[in-house]
Amino acid sequence: MSPAGSPRADVAFGQSHPVVAAVYFAAVIGVGTLVTQPVFVAISVAGALLFGTCLQGALSTARRLRWQLPMVALVCLANPLFSHSGATVVATLGPVTVRLEALAYGLCMGGSLVSMLQWVLDAACVLTEDRLLELSGSCLPVVSTMVSMAIQLVPQLRRRYGVVSSTRSACTCAQAPAVEGPAVAPGKGASRMGYVNASTVLMAWAMEDSVERADAMRARGWEVGGPRTRYRLQTLRARDVVLATAVGSLALACALLAWVAQSQWSFYPNMPALVPWWGYVPYMALSLGPAVVTAARRVREGRS
Repeated sequence: MSPAGSPRADVAFGQSHPVVAAVYFAAVIGVGTLVTQPVFVAISVAGALLFGTCLQGALSTARRLRWQLPMVALVCLANPLFSHSGATVVATLGPVTVRLEALAYGLCMGGSLVSMLQWVLDAACVLTEDRLLELSGSCLPVVSTMVSMAIQLVPQLRRRYGVVSSTRSACTCAQAPAVEGPAVAPGKGASRMGYVNASTVLMAWAMEDSVERADAMRARGWEVGGPRTRYRLQTLRARDVVLATAVGSLALACALLAWVAQSQWSFYPNMPALVPWWGYVPYMALSLGPAVVTAARRVREGRS
């Protein structure tokens, strides 16, 4: 990330107005949430993971997959327990009949969930708190301030938890018994008390910061009087309007094509065969576009 909370210049949407990124992520998240057609789900997962790799690195993306993939497996394996539709029997486990159609539906739902989580993380990397304020500060100042503060304070709380835990570990009195009596062996009870004490410290720390932050906002005249001028980090240019319009038009075309694909696809009672179709190409351009643009910019900068 670059100074002032903006994404790097070699990242897609990094040099454009935040409205372009907002239109894009609203479109890709909206289409991905409503469509469960297998090819569209696979394209959405691929685009989200590739863009996340460009933004945060392959190692960070792989670490998130360590808990996301078991979630996909859980949704995939749990769906046959509730859905007994389908014509293709895979296995019979006592009173439960596992059907291929139910497994496929659970797999698509799990993949859609993973892609939406990843797209939201990608959006948080591109639409930072400063850009959110730039996007909606004049229309929704309270909501945008709350969202930007939450994005900032959650990582800060995690860092402070590490500081509190390290301080307690370095303090020998924290390991001593609180009352006289037989020695208490370290175990689950001790670790649970450590979590409780750390949470108490974090709560007091956060409440103290909230008082200071409220005093600072009051001293600066927050929401006092009429509308106030503010410094704009980026100006909405004609190029940004054209780009946002192009992204919105492509998203609308993808939504129509996704509706056609969804209406012609059904998991139950039998799944039709997947065939090549030109209608997948626009959604591939929409989902894979940011990763391709980011990779091309970095290759071009590496050669120059």
